Amino acid sequence: MTVAVRIEPAQLIDHLQGLVCASAKITSDTRQIKVGDIFFAYPVGHGDVFLDNRKYISAALEQGAAAVVFDPQDLTGLEEYILRSDCYPVVNLAKFAGELCAKWYGFPSKQMKVIGVTGTNGKTSITQWLAQALDEPGNRAAVMGTMGFGFPGHLENTGYTTPDAPRLQSELRDLHNAGATRIAMEVSSHALEQDRIAGVQFHCAVFTNLTQDHLDYHVSMTEYAAAKAKLFQQFSLEHAVLNFDDSFGRELATQLLAKQTTKVWGFSLRPDGFNGFEKFSNRLECIYAEEVALKGNGYECILVHKNHDSVAISAPVIGEFNLSNFIGVWTTLLTQGMNCSEAAKRLKRLVPVPGRMEIIHLNKTLRTDGPLVVVDYAHTPDALEKVLIALRPIAIQRQGSIWCVFGCGGDRDVGKRSLMGKVAQNNANHVVITSDNPRSENPDSIIAMIQSGMDMAFNADRIQLIPDRAAAIMAAVRHADVRDVILVAGKGHESTQEINGKKFDFSDQAHIQLAAGGMI
Repeated sequence: MTVAVRIEPAQLIDHLQGLVCASAKITSDTRQIKVGDIFFAYPVGHGDVFLDNRKYISAALEQGAAAVVFDPQDLTGLEEYILRSDCYPVVNLAKFAGELCAKWYGFPSKQMKVIGVTGTNGKTSITQWLAQALDEPGNRAAVMGTMGFGFPGHLENTGYTTPDAPRLQSELRDLHNAGATRIAMEVSSHALEQDRIAGVQFHCAVFTNLTQDHLDYHVSMTEYAAAKAKLFQQFSLEHAVLNFDDSFGRELATQLLAKQTTKVWGFSLRPDGFNGFEKFSNRLECIYAEEVALKGNGYECILVHKNHDSVAISAPVIGEFNLSNFIGVWTTLLTQGMNCSEAAKRLKRLVPVPGRMEIIHLNKTLRTDGPLVVVDYAHTPDALEKVLIALRPIAIQRQGSIWCVFGCGGDRDVGKRSLMGKVAQNNANHVVITSDNPRSENPDSIIAMIQSGMDMAFNADRIQLIPDRAAAIMAAVRHADVRDVILVAGKGHESTQEINGKKFDFSDQAHIQLAAGGMI
């Protein structure tokens, strides 16, 4: 077999375009390969989140891959592929994959305005709302993230937050071909650390907050923060929208304002959120809320763009953290050329995001009345605390108690488990600890770690351990008083539960209805 000529990454796509059909796709998943496609094989990640698909090169070729691009480093037993004329070694391919795929697909992100959203919590709400607010005939806006990719109301489920580089560029190309002119994209810390977004030209980047999560992967908060910061170091970035109520948001603002290459927009729940940044008044756009009032299951307030204009809005959301997300959306709309009034009109289009402070309206056949039940994706200590704090005024208004049903995912950050147990006990009257997605771990072991953060000598009678999630939901709904508020946290919009490597159909919303006497 002819020995392949070594080709530099910058020339590789030009070379392949002369050999491979233009309709071919690039993929790193052999399950997606079709005859004539290009297979990218390289290692990414580390520790328990280490993936290396180079072991599937032979399978890719057998399935008809026209070319294989692979990382030859530390390659044991696969030396034969270096000798093949249809296999192309690229050292450190993970770093180059994004740019190479972007070039193959014609740099789709350069033909749209891409808004990247990162942070521990709030990414899904903000991206979904941005797509809803920006989407209109002839000027379509799509979303990419945890709930899938596509246009509002028509999402294709993918099972990940930010896809790998080949699939990301393919999806961007497909959305552009379908008429998208703007993309609201969730950008995870894993994607940033693994260079999955290389090749994406971002017009605007949004930061929500930084709290403990994913320390099983990033090891420390410093490394986690550094990964998030990468989104704001993109050379093409025109606008940065930052949460000034978060200390890391303020740190990012300081760095960006010093460089003076990106326009910085800050948003805050209150006017004093910009204290200490007075010297940047001529270069920092300040957006904040005034006269905030909780009215039923939502807020009314005045949104102010300092030195420009202000508008009154009604935000049908629960919790200050959700109001903060709402303000972040309004701020981002301003970066897209809208004035304050037009951006406020767009906010009226927004509908609740499934699994994000979602109020479940019970089909009450076994009960004449029922408690208020809320489903939320909260799966970090900070998110759980914020949701419970947000529900407290509603519980007081109803003269009821708060129930918290939650667990922690297996094979993920174990350090947050005890913290979440403490948060639940401190902020809920009744706690039901159950399973989330236990994955390969023993659910009882996860529950024990959660329980280790709780003071079992204090209100121990109000803490229940029920590993079966369906039974836990049933116990809370059936035993709560009609005046009570129940939070079912951790899984949000998810429709499956992963146990011992298998995914089973499971919807919190459906099981809540079943517990209330409805049909699952």
